Order: sequence, then structure tokens, then C-alpha cells
Amino acid sequence: MSLSLAALLLAPALQETPQEEIVVTARLRALDVHLQLDRKKHIRACSIAMTSGDNGFDRTACEATVACARSGISEAAAMRTCVRPKLLAYARTQLGEEQE
Repeated sequence: MSLSLAALLLAPALQETPQEEIVVTARLRALDVHLQLDRKKHIRACSIAMTSGDNGFDRTACEATVACARSGISEAAAMRTCVRPKLLAYARTQLGEEQE
């Protein structure tokens, strides 16, 4: 199963500031997350085929994608809805640290 998180850009904004949206949008453009499944459709691994350039963002994207998939989400629109808030939370945290 291959899920391109760049498609998250199509999801509606969730009360993020313009700065957070810019950070998330820029990092998602190149990000490509892949889930490896076994024969029983259990997740074996998550990998980043194309990095965003931020290891923490990539790790958060992978963790969020795995968590959402394990909750039973398999369709792209539902995955976007599930993953996007976690990536925005990561961006908020990073922006807060940069501004201190």
C-alpha cells in the first residue's frame, strides 16, 4: 500500500495559522509514505520514499499514517482527515520552539 501524503494539501484547513499551513504544505509537497503489509494485511513497516527534508516531520507522518491505518482507515480521504491534524500539531510545536 502506498499513500502519498501530498494529497493532504487538498483537505480543508483545520484552524491553522497561515504560517503553520505554509510549513505543512511545503513539507508535504515531496513527502511520500509507504506502508508495507503482510499477507494478512497487517502493517509490517512504514518507510519514507521521498523525504520532506525534516526527519521529525517524516517520522510523525509515518507514525500518524500507521496509527490511522491500524484504526481501520484505508481510503485516501479518510486518511487525509486522520493524518493532517497530527502533522499540524507537529508544525505548531516546531514553530513554537523556533519562536522562543
